[in-house]
Amino acid sequence: MNLRLFDLHCDTLYECNKQNKSLVSNDLNLSLKRLSEYKRFCQVLAMWSDPKDSEDENYRNFFMARELLARQLSEAEKLGISVRLCTDSHTLAEAEDQGSMAVMLAVEGGRLLSDDISRLDSLYEAGVRFLTLVWNKTCKIGGAHDSDEGLTDFGREVVLRCFELGIIPDVSHASAKMTSEVLEMCEKSGKVCVATHSNSYAVCNHRRNLDDASFRRISRLGGIVGVSLAPMHLTNGDKCTIDDIVAHIERYLSLGGEDSVCLGCDLDGVGHLPEGIDNVSDLAKIAEKLAQNNYNEILIDKIFYANARNFISLWLN
Repeated sequence: MNLRLFDLHCDTLYECNKQNKSLVSNDLNLSLKRLSEYKRFCQVLAMWSDPKDSEDENYRNFFMARELLARQLSEAEKLGISVRLCTDSHTLAEAEDQGSMAVMLAVEGGRLLSDDISRLDSLYEAGVRFLTLVWNKTCKIGGAHDSDEGLTDFGREVVLRCFELGIIPDVSHASAKMTSEVLEMCEKSGKVCVATHSNSYAVCNHRRNLDDASFRRISRLGGIVGVSLAPMHLTNGDKCTIDDIVAHIERYLSLGGEDSVCLGCDLDGVGHLPEGIDNVSDLAKIAEKLAQNNYNEILIDKIFYANARNFISLWLN
């Protein structure tokens, strides 16, 4: 497949850890074998903080998943699949030069921190470079999308420590107020945040989605926004297709997002996917639809790979 892929969010590592499945080859939406079909790829693997588990359990589960990842990368090497865990632009460039596939680490939901800021340092040492601050439940960091709450004092401490360490704050799942407050902190500090898997509220008016003003602010900072494949965030209708995915991409492009719109597909994190997409191999169909809509190869590559790659070069160097 003559297509490069840099995807900002999937839950496959969490599912492999939970179900005791192989990251190399499995029946999930994503596996390393399927990713190897792409000309080049980098996948951000998120470890979800399950609100059904305690904060301490989620923290322990992260490190169990981290150990699983190390074993799976070793297993892949034995099978002739070269995969590297990357933490910055230098390690990513080395993986590219060596023809290796790349993965990066994220945490989805900051509740695993409890109220212990030192845990953030431990996550950084373990390779985490993206932190989705909240998930669907408000936590000690701040308000989720279904609330009107903003950042707590501890949440502000977390964001500032992310800036210091080199962890990118992710406002996907955050309330509108919290998103605005994180953006204000970025603007004052000369830092950046992202929305790894957030669709356009203007296209589908779900509170989980990102309004135009927030998208523009993220873009102006040099941040990136990943379009997800969660049907409930793509359309208000009963049927969800690749056309709906493209509609969100086009909305972001219309807002000046040529250098900031990416993919954050949320594979293995949603119950079902749009029609025509069963797994990561099918993402090429999105590129085909964009080409049919007269988008050129350069822009398609920016959406699929180059925008995210350039972001890493600028902010994780």
